[in-house]
Amino acid sequence: MQRTQGGSRRQVRTVFLSDVHLGNRHSQCQALLDFLEDVTPESLYIVGDLIDGWEMKRSFRWLPSYTRLLQHITALAERGTRIFYLPGNHDDFLRHEDFIRSLVQQLGCVEIAEEFIFKAADDRRFLVTHGDRFDCVEQSAQWLSMGITGIYNVALSLNWWLSRLTGNTKRSPYHLCALAKNRVKAVIRFMSHFEESLMGHAKQQGCQGVICGHLHTPAIVHRSGMTYCNTGDWVENCTALFEYNDGALELEYYYPQAAVQKTPPRRVAATPARPLELARPMLSLPEVTACTIATGDLND
Repeated sequence: MQRTQGGSRRQVRTVFLSDVHLGNRHSQCQALLDFLEDVTPESLYIVGDLIDGWEMKRSFRWLPSYTRLLQHITALAERGTRIFYLPGNHDDFLRHEDFIRSLVQQLGCVEIAEEFIFKAADDRRFLVTHGDRFDCVEQSAQWLSMGITGIYNVALSLNWWLSRLTGNTKRSPYHLCALAKNRVKAVIRFMSHFEESLMGHAKQQGCQGVICGHLHTPAIVHRSGMTYCNTGDWVENCTALFEYNDGALELEYYYPQAAVQKTPPRRVAATPARPLELARPMLSLPEVTACTIATGDLND
């Protein structure tokens, strides 16, 4: 990601990010903090797995950088950024309605739901969801997913040490694991018909695309009149999805080497944009529903 000069912030309409996995020793929380300090979005969507509940059950871990990240998100909300949170499989405790309402009452600045329908600046509608409920392994054999995660954490540690020994600075310290995980997730996508199922679900909701996380595989794919966007993660890849003021969507990479090497299309152009009105911060308890409409224009 190119850094702004003189302490200025990039003005973007919307940022989508997922799979930060706070509590996992391999979470690149500080990288995400650096990344967010360069932008001032009107809306921020956290598309699941901000907190790694699976790892915290094994061994509780909370670093000062995690607190700073949450404080930064709160500061964004105080400056007018609307915050939307979608639970994932690693933080599925947030899917319990009583817990959600208690959390929202305490924070007061976040909207939480299983799905949101996001309305882009060019009037396109995107279904936003974490995506784990469209993963056949996650739904039918979560025990297997948990077991593989434990083994994969060992591989992440080995990759980190290798990166340190080789003096790698331009790539993620977990770039080899990212390549391996892409191969595994390709099998899951094939078995689950993951992208097709998500896009079919989005189409049923009257949307032109879907924005998700879960697979740790950043991508923008346009197929059969639908757009599939995966935000990536903040463990291996360190990526986020940006929406600009004309409605165009683009993947942003924290590590410049990753951006150079990615071959799939990184940007989806917008259709002619309508006038954009600034979002206002949440001041009251939002309605928690299975599917909530979210749009930067609050007067529609």
